[in-house]
Amino acid sequence: MKFFLKTEYPCLVKTETDQCELDENDVLEIVDENFLFVYPENSRQIPFLINLNFLQENDFFSVIRRDENTIILLEKFQTFRVTHKEMLNFGGKRCEVSVSNKTISFENDNKKIECLCPKHDDDFKIFKIKDFACVQFEEDLFAYSMKNDQLSHFCGDLEIDGDVVFLKKQFHDSLNREREAKYDFGDVIKMESEDFKRKSTSVRHADLAPYQLLESVKAKDFDFASSFLSDKLKSQIDSNQIHEFFGNFSSFLPLSPTEFITISQNGKNFVSFNMRGDKIDDISVDNL
Repeated sequence: MKFFLKTEYPCLVKTETDQCELDENDVLEIVDENFLFVYPENSRQIPFLINLNFLQENDFFSVIRRDENTIILLEKFQTFRVTHKEMLNFGGKRCEVSVSNKTISFENDNKKIECLCPKHDDDFKIFKIKDFACVQFEEDLFAYSMKNDQLSHFCGDLEIDGDVVFLKKQFHDSLNREREAKYDFGDVIKMESEDFKRKSTSVRHADLAPYQLLESVKAKDFDFASSFLSDKLKSQIDSNQIHEFFGNFSSFLPLSPTEFITISQNGKNFVSFNMRGDKIDDISVDNL
């Protein structure tokens, strides 16, 4: 039986007779094997076994069946959790902030909001900016509004000056994209300015257009993302709608130059593209 293996992290995969190193951009085709032995590069993730004769989802991987293909997706997994808690006071209203190695939560008298936590060590700060409860890591800032119960996340090189946050992020993608932004913390958080810089603005090959479009959407560089669309598709999806069309995915894995899996907190989607010349002429997004 044939399987396709995708991974969210670098790892070494062994069969009974062979071995292969994989990262997020690889697809491993597996034929006539009984077992896979997976050794994550990160020493905090434990090795595990996949029984291909009795394929059952667990905390280490999920199984996606599409048409006649079976895709095994290796997902990041934490084996333990340590929680740090701190109480912040906002003029008589309290917010309990909890930080673990997997989640961050903000809880007041009426509501509790949890979100997936980025990879980090124990070096973080919990503090207030006006009516916002904040957790700051080296390259991540989470800000929870006590007024409207909304949680905002900023990722990159951070500089905080009173009520103003300056953000600079290097994406290390194929265009070597960099984003600079300035945010003002008032009753709500307002983005005062935003600027994208790219090492290259041209698509070298038409085959790269779908990949670079998804890179641009992930970076929230929506105006540039729309430059990959044909005139027909631009009339149906403008730059303001691209984010809603694809959803807020955190990563994507290529299956082929025109087929991808996007991954978000809400689930996974299968995304396929049709090309006309060097432009994307049609896009299909299906839930998995």
